[in-house]
Amino acid sequence: MPLFHAQATLLQTEESSAEDQTGTTYVLLPDGGDSVPDHSQEYRVWFLITQIGGASSPTTDCILETSPDGDTWVTVASATQLTADGSVGEWKEIAALGSQIRVRTVLGGGTPPEHTATVILASTGGMRLLTA
Repeated sequence: MPLFHAQATLLQTEESSAEDQTGTTYVLLPDGGDSVPDHSQEYRVWFLITQIGGASSPTTDCILETSPDGDTWVTVASATQLTADGSVGEWKEIAALGSQIRVRTVLGGGTPPEHTATVILASTGGMRLLTA
């Protein structure tokens, strides 16, 4: 089992919000000082999402996106969608990452729910994140 010793918080909303959130866009760089070759480095993402309230089928989605250029974004991992009051905490595997990453929350329903989100990227090797 790999050890994911490097971690970085990509999004942390401490106050509940009924609006979609888009986290900071980061440029992901390897850390040349570790012993894990870049092609062998593994990543996982931790999602901790809460939802409360809302009406007419409220939902909360949280997704990790990547981009090679900062213009075209694709989803590489997503938390289990919340469809009722509660929370989800889970690790998700990531198959590949481009040079840029960001996290978004997307709310749905007739009246969007209040939500919070904490999203942490973990790696088996070193990594550096720079604000894009």
